[in-house]
Amino acid sequence: MDIYRALNADVPQLLFTMLYQADPMVSDEDFTRAVIALHMDIRRRAQAVDEELHHWLQKQYTQQAEETVQKLQRLAALKEDVDLKQLQEALIRDYMRLGSRIGSVSLLGIQGSAEETLSEEAPLDEDLARHFADGREYLNSLGFKPGQGPLHETWLLFRGSIHYDVIEHVMGDLLGIYRGRQSDPIAHIGHTVFSTYNLIYQIGEGLTDDLAPDAAIQEVTFAFSKGLIEAKLAPAHPFHQEVAGLLEQIAGETHVLHASFWQRKLGLGPGKEFVLRLRLPAGEKPLRDLFDFIDASGRVGKETIVKGGKLLLGRRVL
Repeated sequence: MDIYRALNADVPQLLFTMLYQADPMVSDEDFTRAVIALHMDIRRRAQAVDEELHHWLQKQYTQQAEETVQKLQRLAALKEDVDLKQLQEALIRDYMRLGSRIGSVSLLGIQGSAEETLSEEAPLDEDLARHFADGREYLNSLGFKPGQGPLHETWLLFRGSIHYDVIEHVMGDLLGIYRGRQSDPIAHIGHTVFSTYNLIYQIGEGLTDDLAPDAAIQEVTFAFSKGLIEAKLAPAHPFHQEVAGLLEQIAGETHVLHASFWQRKLGLGPGKEFVLRLRLPAGEKPLRDLFDFIDASGRVGKETIVKGGKLLLGRRVL
């Protein structure tokens, strides 16, 4: 995308999330099936928008090529024996290359989508259970009612902020359709929180990579903000580097399958400024080992992430 190249900036990878809760009268199984159907619709709608854009661009290239040929004819700038069809085809190819360079091709840019359901069952380990309870209080502060209906989070991964409006349109349109069908479980979605995050660092497999149906894994999320000391002592980039370095250590010393560090885009969603997302083998031991490692890693790990962070546990359902 030359929009970013012209500014000497990297193309950002962004995560659009939708955290929401279903009516307690809807079973988690029924709701999960409806959510999976929603994801399939999102992917189909995204593909349809992409194809519609492609056809529109082709029409513009053809129309512009025709107008250019006609203009050259009026100016008598063409040889008498010129093949007008070949000239028009050459112009179309040039316009297509230009369109590709300035980033108008594949405007939607969705990289992947996934869904997790948040755990309602606290760990048996007392320390982990305390952190789990802190996470439920955090959800409550966002307007949710843990224990009163399934809590889900939808992930849409894409590249480039210019795609945000298109994704927002697709999501808003589909949710409007589903909410109009009162027989569908998604029509009973209650409170919803939308957020968008920039990827700062990632290691391991992709966040939205497909998982084996029988994969015994858990999704671990730490939501946190910089503490007062870190805010004073560590400007943004050094802080980012420190957390990224911590992820490298985690990947080398624990059984983490995926680890990513995200920063909420300014003004796009409530809650904590930063999020760590980690994928571990299922069970309390991998989670306990992760906590112990982060807690022993230094001030940022101990104070900002473990002590000040809010723990959310979940499992991928798509």
